[in-house]
Amino acid sequence: MNFRAYVGLAALVLATLVAGGSLAQESAGDVGLVNALQGDVSYQGKEGQTRKAQPYMRLRHGDKITLASGASIRISYTTVNRQESWFGPGVFVTSSAGGELLKGNKPDVVKLPAAVPQKLARISEMMNISSVGGIVVRSAKSQTSASKDEVAEAMATYESMRAKAVPSDVTPELFLYAVLEEHGMVDDLKVVARNMLARQPDNPDIQQLAKAALSAR
Repeated sequence: MNFRAYVGLAALVLATLVAGGSLAQESAGDVGLVNALQGDVSYQGKEGQTRKAQPYMRLRHGDKITLASGASIRISYTTVNRQESWFGPGVFVTSSAGGELLKGNKPDVVKLPAAVPQKLARISEMMNISSVGGIVVRSAKSQTSASKDEVAEAMATYESMRAKAVPSDVTPELFLYAVLEEHGMVDDLKVVARNMLARQPDNPDIQQLAKAALSAR
């Protein structure tokens, strides 16, 4: 093998390793949020322990979800614009591309607006931050024309999501929270925070997000 071929091969191997590492890192992270939950639903992570699923918990790549007869779970993915509703009895595994059926019925699938997964991923990140040190929300000094357009589009998306969601589902508010927090629109964010608390008053993650918004200046 000549020197040029050797260098090309080495570069290809390095690129493959980097890409593989990136994919592994991505697949190990959060992939979705539980929007709704009813009945006996449990999940098993890679550590092997089985736990009872909770509303608005974060699901990771490789989590095994088990639904008893009559149980249901709805998941909005943060890695793909997809929302799934699963009905028991059944078993499936969450992944960055959606749920993978192991036993039972296929899910009902709804395509989410393109902007939603990225913003829900931001919410998932903020929930992780709140569990270790708290969230700090700061007001923006000014809004650009581009940011105003993005917020206006987000408001339209929110209204569409809210019209289709049940009253206790705060997924539309979480989406809008991420947008408003990103742009430092504190006054509007506080309104969304109060709405979330009214819909999910006993949820600790929602309480933390609302507290961060309501204490912002």
